[in-house]
Amino acid sequence: MPGPLITLTTDFGSGSTYVAQLKGVLLSRLPTARIVDVSHDLAAHDIGTAELHLRGTAFAFPLGTTHLVVVDPGVGTTRRPIAVTARGMTFVGPDNGVLGVALAQGQARCVHIDKPDLFRYPVSTTFHGRDIFAPVAAELAAGLTLDDVGTELGDPIPSTLPTPRVDGDRIVGESLGADRFGNLLTNLNAAVVGAELGPYTTQVAGDAVARSETYGAAAQGALMVLEGSDGYLEVAVREGSAAERLGADRGVIVECRRDGSR
Repeated sequence: MPGPLITLTTDFGSGSTYVAQLKGVLLSRLPTARIVDVSHDLAAHDIGTAELHLRGTAFAFPLGTTHLVVVDPGVGTTRRPIAVTARGMTFVGPDNGVLGVALAQGQARCVHIDKPDLFRYPVSTTFHGRDIFAPVAAELAAGLTLDDVGTELGDPIPSTLPTPRVDGDRIVGESLGADRFGNLLTNLNAAVVGAELGPYTTQVAGDAVARSETYGAAAQGALMVLEGSDGYLEVAVREGSAAERLGADRGVIVECRRDGSR
């Protein structure tokens, strides 16, 4: 029978000895673990991009997967280590918003990891990923529950990502980052926008932009808005880069207006 799945998302850098140390601790605690690297090449300290990666990948994995996310500029300070369960998954990381995607799910539950007997010693003030998060993630993947590793937490730090603004007949969102193709990923959930507005038109950076069902349905080089694979609207250029076209990957305003509104 295959061993438990544990995913890793960090800003440590591919090939980093820090990644190797995480894996060493995980496998020491749980030799049967199957480890999947989501990404280790996030910009240093970039909590928002880690959230975006988690939004796109976490719930594509089988139920029971444990997601270890270490983007932790506050390591060694009073920021809390936490574990979260949501939609049949478990998440472990710092309480700095990086697990905001999990916390936003219905019936999500969170604990403050405060059982030091589970930690790896000595605990470094500069590497909680290795000494706190990894051993606890391994124990959770092996079958411990949230109550076994911590105390209920009612005030975890929510997502750091901006939320759309509803203004009458329009919903105003923005791009949160870009994928490797230059497609701009937004904070506008396509299903929510459709339910709120009904038929609607879109503007990007103040200019009207047509929506498309697929990348290939737009004219060559055309800017378009379409529903991305994660259910959120994205801005794309057919066989080109929207990030290059618009000169930015974050903070590009995308506005959805109900048809017929001004």
